[in-house]
Amino acid sequence: MRLTALLAIVLATTACSGGSSGATSAGSGPSAPTATVLPASGTVKLSDGITYTVAAPGATLRLDNLALRIMGLRWEKHVPVTVTPPGTRIFAVFTVAITNNSNQVATVQPTQVWLRTTLNHTYLAAAGANTPRPLIGRQLQAGERAVGTLAFPLPGRQPGGLLVYRFGDTPAGARHVGIARYR
Repeated sequence: MRLTALLAIVLATTACSGGSSGATSAGSGPSAPTATVLPASGTVKLSDGITYTVAAPGATLRLDNLALRIMGLRWEKHVPVTVTPPGTRIFAVFTVAITNNSNQVATVQPTQVWLRTTLNHTYLAAAGANTPRPLIGRQLQAGERAVGTLAFPLPGRQPGGLLVYRFGDTPAGARHVGIARYR
């Protein structure tokens, strides 16, 4: 009984101390709380040892050297791409604003932004997609903000978010990533 009461106090204290003011950022503050699932928004560390910063739909995702905001999403039956992966039935075409918050030139890499479904399936954006203002390969000066598109070939409409890596990180070596959720 005492252990249950003590656990309830610890959980209540933890829940009250981790409040969010709506800002979704990753900085050099205290370490993120450990969780088993991603929150609707906020920053947590999952069992894989990676820290995830999650932005709710309509909010700006802020990592230490970039910011990303989903400006729009449309579902297209066809997008001209170099190679259409087998099983593609639809394309999710995102218009996003991305800002280079670092102090050096950065390039949006082909593996920088993925579509991650709620079932934890990931899809790469189609490099070479014939869309207005494609972002893959776009070079951004320090402090520059760019608005452009990313097209994801998918087997069907998928709920989830855009999994975003910091400039300079690779998927294999990243310790802190972001997820910008969409509706």
